[in-house]
This record gives sequence, C-alpha cells and structure tokens, in this order.
Amino acid sequence: MKGAGKVSCLASPADAENEEDTRGAGISALNGMRALCHDLIDPAATIRVLVHAACAETNLDPVLRDRLQMIAVEAGRIGDICRQVLDRPSRPAPVRLDVLAAEALQSVRSRYKTTIELVTTPVTMRILPAIIIRILGNLLANACRAAGPEGQVRLLVALVGDRARLAVADSGAGFDIGRTGRASLGLEIVGSLVLDCGGTVEMGTSDLGGLSVAVTFPCPPLTVPPPREPDIMLARSNGSRSEDAGRSL
Repeated sequence: MKGAGKVSCLASPADAENEEDTRGAGISALNGMRALCHDLIDPAATIRVLVHAACAETNLDPVLRDRLQMIAVEAGRIGDICRQVLDRPSRPAPVRLDVLAAEALQSVRSRYKTTIELVTTPVTMRILPAIIIRILGNLLANACRAAGPEGQVRLLVALVGDRARLAVADSGAGFDIGRTGRASLGLEIVGSLVLDCGGTVEMGTSDLGGLSVAVTFPCPPLTVPPPREPDIMLARSNGSRSEDAGRSL
C-alpha cells in the first residue's frame, strides 16, 4: 500500500516498539543522570568553600585540619566527576597517573583498614582525571571489600611499551561472575569508562590469591610544541624597525 510504513522481515512490529521503548528509556535515564550531575556541582562547591573557611580558623587542631582538607578534596572529586559526565573536552590535558593513584589510595585508606601497597612508576598521558579517579575508586573499593580488614591489596601503575597499565590485586576469595551487587556494578562502570577511552580490561587470579583486574590505555609519547626562538624573532623585529626607520628618513 502506498505510504505504508516498512517493517523489517527480521523483526515484528512488537519488537520494533520494544526497541523504541528501550531507546527512549535509555535517553530518559541519560538525561536524568546529566540533570543529577548538574545539580550536584554547586553543593559540592559549597562544601569546599565551607571547609576552606573552617581551615582558615586559627588554633585548629592539625589532625582536624587534615580531615577537613580531605573532605574538600573529596567534594572536588564529586564536582570533577559531574563535569566529566556533563561536558567532556575533546583533548584532555596531560596528567600523571601515578600521582592520581596516590590520591585515590589516600581516599580509600580513610574508609578501609585493608593493607594497601602502592607500586608506581611515573606515567603521563592525556586523559580526564575524573575518569582515572572513578576507575581506581571502584577497583580499590571492590578489592578492599573482598580482602577485608585483615587482607592485602596491591595497586600497580606502570608504562608497558606504548600503553599505560593500572592493576589492582587483592587477597580475597575472587569474584563470582554470576553475583550481582556493588562489585558487579563497579566493574561494569570500569569497563564502560575504559572501553570509551580505547582501553582494555583483563581479569584473572592474582598472586595474592584473590582477583586481579588490570586496565590498559593507549599511551603514545606526548608531542611537545616546538620551542620559540626569541633571538631570531627579536632580530627580525629589530630588522623591521630599522627598515621602517630608514624609510622615514
């Protein structure tokens, strides 16, 4: 019939409607997440302002000051994550993965009593800091919960060839692939973030006895802009002025 809609022979109209409903639900969920991130940025900034004001008080106990500063750092991370979801720049600035790893480790140690070892080498790559913080936050939290307060966790940051490698190993009981919960959701988030950056995720048994999760990212050498030549530029500038002066005479 002229003007009639076309339906694929591989899918029934009901399947098409279900796919459209699913797509609509996904868009709605994405918009909801963006709206939530938008509304969280200002409260996170307010927390930082209030903490900085409290730290400015005189005669503040040093231990309390350190804890307040950690609160400010965590509030800043909330804001960074929200901005990463809302507006990802096309070309992130270079960041030190080993420095971000040390910061993530400090945050996790404030919540868990698990013994955590940090093994790093300097690694610099272009990536949003919030992405690394989210990846390490999920991996370290999962590992600490699996290992328990008496267990061990190791965080490794290294450059292997032209790829940056982040690996978290624990002494827990391993991961049940059929289990759902925070650990499963955390690994899904990690996988999505890593794949979105062109990286890979590997899971296996660690030498500590539990789970090992390693993520790698392409890490090509950073291009350095050519240095300016101030002497040549100055000579050219002076030469132009001399010619102008000669013409004016």
